[in-house]
This record gives sequence, C-alpha cells and structure tokens, in this order.
Amino acid sequence: MKVLMLGRIGLLDARGGDRIQVENTAAELRKLGVEVDIRTDMKFKPWEYDLIHVFQLDWVPETYFYAKKAKKFKVPLVLSPIHHDVREVKKFDDEFAFDFRRISKFLFRDQFRRDTFKNLYRCIFEPRMIKPTIYSVFHGFKRMQKETLEMADAVLVQTVKEAEDLKRTFGVDFEWYKILNGVGKAFIDPKPFKNPFDFENYIMCVGRIEPRKNQLNIIKAVEKFREESGEDVKLVLIGKESPTKHFEYNFLINKLLKKHKWIYRIDNNINYADLPSYYHFAKVCVSASWFETTGLTSLEALFCGANTVASGLRAKEYLGGYASFCEPDNVDSIKEAIKREYYSPRPVLDEKVREEYTWKNAAEKTLDVYKEVLMRKSDNVLSGKNKSGKSDSEKPSRKKKVLIRNNYRI
Repeated sequence: MKVLMLGRIGLLDARGGDRIQVENTAAELRKLGVEVDIRTDMKFKPWEYDLIHVFQLDWVPETYFYAKKAKKFKVPLVLSPIHHDVREVKKFDDEFAFDFRRISKFLFRDQFRRDTFKNLYRCIFEPRMIKPTIYSVFHGFKRMQKETLEMADAVLVQTVKEAEDLKRTFGVDFEWYKILNGVGKAFIDPKPFKNPFDFENYIMCVGRIEPRKNQLNIIKAVEKFREESGEDVKLVLIGKESPTKHFEYNFLINKLLKKHKWIYRIDNNINYADLPSYYHFAKVCVSASWFETTGLTSLEALFCGANTVASGLRAKEYLGGYASFCEPDNVDSIKEAIKREYYSPRPVLDEKVREEYTWKNAAEKTLDVYKEVLMRKSDNVLSGKNKSGKSDSEKPSRKKKVLIRNNYRI
C-alpha cells in the first residue's frame, strides 16, 4: 500500500503538534509495511498513490485543494481535521486578542471571516498561501471546510467532542473514527534522566510563545501561588517566539522575564531525546491553552512522572482523572489547579494507558481505517456504486475490476 500524507504549508519548517502527529504516524506505518510519502505542496501526482491522507482543516485553505485534487483522480481520501472548538476560538479572539487579532476582532463578528483575514495577514510572510487564501475570500472559508469534510471517505478524530463539534459547526454527516494520539519512544523508554537545572520540582509550560498558549496568565497564576504559599518555586517556559507575529505578546512576556528572576526561559532547540528529563524533574506541567485538540505535552509529562494541569473539555476526555483542569481566562482557576497538583503525589500510569497512548497503536488503527476505506471503495466500484451508494449507469468491465484490485493492493 502506498500512501501520501499532505500537511499545511510550512508544516515541516517548525516543530508543532500536527508535525509530530504526521511524522510519528508515518514512521510507525512504515514499520507496518506501508510506503508513506509526506508533502506540503500541490505538485503531487494522485494516481501514484492508493490513498491520500490530509491533515488540518482549521485555518488552512490549502487542505481544500489537496482534497479536490485527490477526488478529481478518484483516489480515496482520509482526513485528520485536528479541529478546534469554534466557540473556544471565538471566545479567545473576543477576550484575549493581541496584535493583528485586535483588528480582525473589530472588523468581523463571524469567526470564519476573522480566520480569512488572519490568513491574508499571514500571506505577507508566506507567499505560498496567497492563491488558496484569495480563493477562500470569494468561495467562503467555512464553505471550503464543509466541502472538504464531504469529500472525505473517512475522518479521523482525536476525541468524540471533536466529531460532535465538526457536525454541529458544518452540518455534515460523515464517517468518523476515534484514534488517540500517542507519545514518542523517547517518553516511553527514556534514556537515564539528567536534571538540566540546579533545582527541581519546578512548574513547567511547553509550547510556542503565543497568546493562545496563555503563558501570560500562567505567569500570573504562578506568581499568586508563590505569594500565597511561600514556596520558592521556579517556572520554566520551553518554547520559541514567532519572529513574524505576536509582537505585542512577546514584548509583555519579555517584560515579565526581566522582572521575575524565578522564571526561566528555554528558547533554543532542545534535543527531543532530552525533553523527558525536563518533564521528569518538574513537579507540575501546565497547559492552560485557550483552545487545543488534546495537548500532547500533558501526555508527555504524565509518561515522565510529572503532574499535569490542562484546560478544555477535550483534555478531560483524554486525561480523565490524571490531571487537574482550569479555565484559561481565570488566573485564580489556573492557580488553584497548580496548587492542587503541586501538593499531590506524582502520577502512576496503569499499563493500559501506557499501551494505548502510543504512536504504534495510533498507526495500527489508522492502517485499519485505510484498509476499510480501500475495501469499501473497491466493493463500490465492483458493484457499480459511487460514494453515495447509488449505482452508476455503466457497469465496470471485468478488465477494469482486475486493474482496480491490483492498484489498491489490499
């Protein structure tokens, strides 16, 4: 089986959650005998692949064109939307906007128009986005996302909440499968832990320095916790600033870094194999994002023995009783969750959790979906049916049946 994975423009330029998902899933699928290519452009040849797997639906107009090209050549299409709750995104834009988001907030009330405006801004720094973004202005960004969902033969979601929000937002009924994200081998079988600092039991936040990751409120919450508890606890921030956006937010973060000597910022490239040590010697890992799909950092922290604080209903579905939860817009809520986890015993994950949240498990389930989609497609062609289940006017010949079976290589 030969599969093409398509990601957003710029996917491979920096390390993000979607890149981790794509690369780790691809690596494990290759171990299972699947030939996998990864691309982030429109120059692919659909007919060279048995199946095309597209990642990212939100904020990414190019996904629509990937899907259109796949369907034009009748190649089965699987979609991993990595979709965020639109209500959470709108609340974030309404209450915590910085930089150019302030402009979109006042220009538009509709979130999809805001997203289109933000993409136009991003085109200044990423010219490859110009063509799909201009198209979205006239065709409608929400309409493009809806049509992408309709084109997909299978949709892979990370939580039930994600599937529910997709159906509520776009009014589309689709075939969906829940496949959990995993953690990398570095966290399952880490090398011997080595403390990167001369202190331990610190509070930690991993993620890009940007408004939605909410480092400003995390700093305020830790400051209140220190004042109320008398603990000389340190805060470690691991993440890079964006060189082309979030200027105002970066200024405010750097101002607090100069003011508080108990905040440590790590913005250089940390070796992925060394990251478990940062988690291991932390007492609490905080992810108080305004919106996330699930949050890989919380899983990584748990696997390395750190307590976790997370936000959002989807995180609750993922982490259950292994974390404390907070409201991202409420500093006291974040502070109380940190306090609860700081004074709690470290987590002990049961074996079932350790086996379930792995990229190997995710890849095996993904491959099962691939096979089901290809089998369904093959059966439909052999019986003369299209995706809707209706019979085509012309029944395929015996010669065509053999070619299709060979091409799919199930």
